[in-house]
Amino acid sequence: MILNLKKEMKESGAPQLDLETKDLMTRYACDVIASCAFGLKVDSHSDKNNDFYTQGLNASTFRFKQLMLFFISTSFPWLMNMLKLKLFGVEAQQFFRNIVVSTMQEREKHNIIRPDMIHILMEAKKGKVSHKEKTEDDDAGFATVKESAVGKKKVTRAWTEDDLTAQAVLFFIAGFETVASSMTFLLYELAVNPDVQEKLVQEIRETEEKYGEKFDFNSIQ
Repeated sequence: MILNLKKEMKESGAPQLDLETKDLMTRYACDVIASCAFGLKVDSHSDKNNDFYTQGLNASTFRFKQLMLFFISTSFPWLMNMLKLKLFGVEAQQFFRNIVVSTMQEREKHNIIRPDMIHILMEAKKGKVSHKEKTEDDDAGFATVKESAVGKKKVTRAWTEDDLTAQAVLFFIAGFETVASSMTFLLYELAVNPDVQEKLVQEIRETEEKYGEKFDFNSIQ
């Protein structure tokens, strides 16, 4: 995203660049979730009309029809099944299903392991995912996890391709608009509060001095 903004600024030749921050952050959120959840490398800033961004935007845009279907699905799920109603369009459903299924097949074929949502779903399908509880470790200085009694119980469930796709799509929808809106308000607050900008820059420099180029959960926290 930063490199793309630098490129746009250089090509414009102007000392400053007017941006629609909501669109900028929406595309950023799309690219991050595409990587974290689906294991895809997407550049929605350069390729503005790529299929993943277009289908994701359509799936996460709830119009009146989608809102009514969502209400029915949560309140009367049996009615959705009886009437064979679908919350999303057939094209979007098939698009995300193809991505999830083809990615899993490719990873199983070539024994590829990547720390993302797809890998977790693949492990869940094999019954290798355990439930963990967060605990506070004062000595460690950050939240740690321990395996709970739930994770030790044998749970048998047959995960279908539709089940796995639904989990991935839910992850996308839950984070897409949330991340985009939060980041948009964050940029606004930084823009109108220069002192906060300076504080942020200082914290970033201090973190770089302490951790170098190693940015992990602890350094960001």
